[in-house]
Amino acid sequence: MVWLFDYDLTLYGTEERCVINSLDHRISLFVQKTVGGDFESAHKIRTDYLERFGTTLAGLMAMNNTDPDDFFDFIHVPDFLTYPKKAPEKLALLQSLKGPRFVFTNGRHDWSEAGMAHMGIDSAIDGVFDLKQLDWVGKPHDSAYVKMEKWLAEKLAGMGVAYPENPKEIVLLEDSLRNLEPAHRRGWTTIFVNPTTDTPNWVDFHIPHLMNLADLKL
Repeated sequence: MVWLFDYDLTLYGTEERCVINSLDHRISLFVQKTVGGDFESAHKIRTDYLERFGTTLAGLMAMNNTDPDDFFDFIHVPDFLTYPKKAPEKLALLQSLKGPRFVFTNGRHDWSEAGMAHMGIDSAIDGVFDLKQLDWVGKPHDSAYVKMEKWLAEKLAGMGVAYPENPKEIVLLEDSLRNLEPAHRRGWTTIFVNPTTDTPNWVDFHIPHLMNLADLKL
């Protein structure tokens, strides 16, 4: 198996929503700085861009000519952010998985890398494929999954690991159904990591929390 993990609300769960909330606050501030107006209207624009373009950044790039690195430099200032707590139990879980483990994220790599370092799980992750490597066009766009497969083939070759012949051996864990659906269409194994009880029948597995991964027979 090759394991691909989303970072936000997947490697850390909804019980630590304060982490993503701190980032979302910075994103709304950036939107406000870019478009003007009050914070509430900027928050609405942020969520509208997220829905329409897949990420807020994609909307800012399309509608406001935002430079992606300027965006991430602003939202990733550590003094304004919250990071996940130490998680030795997650380190043990990740180390127990057979096969390489990577992060596949719509953020820039420094956000997930800092978070994993705070959690103490960074040693269990073999690499991060981030939005910058995706040329700023992330999940759920089909191109992101094509690029992920190409990057994965190169990464695995460098590790001396054969690329899976069966796409089912590529496992994506995500809190977002929208981001899982293209993976399903490509034949990957999909694991929905979300406490919700609503799951479409095309999802291969549904667990409420990352730690429940140990309960699955894969």
